[in-house]
Amino acid sequence: MLRSLLLLILLSVLTLTPDAIALGNKQPDITKEQAATLAQQRYPGKILKVQAESRHYRIRLIQADGRVITVKVDNRTGRVERDDK
Repeated sequence: MLRSLLLLILLSVLTLTPDAIALGNKQPDITKEQAATLAQQRYPGKILKVQAESRHYRIRLIQADGRVITVKVDNRTGRVERDDK
């Protein structure tokens, strides 16, 4: 019984390991160019800088009124949000 349980646990770990490794090495689904486009659609303005970070892109835009804003775009989902730091 114990041996069967240990075997089941070992098989579960071995099965999950490739998925965990693949997730760690997965490339972003959203490119820098797509992130910039998404940011401009939500917050119109001229792109000043696009910086790739671990889970999102940080994008600086200058708006028509001269304000500079920072926007974050999730590199997996494309979700856009203002970064009010």
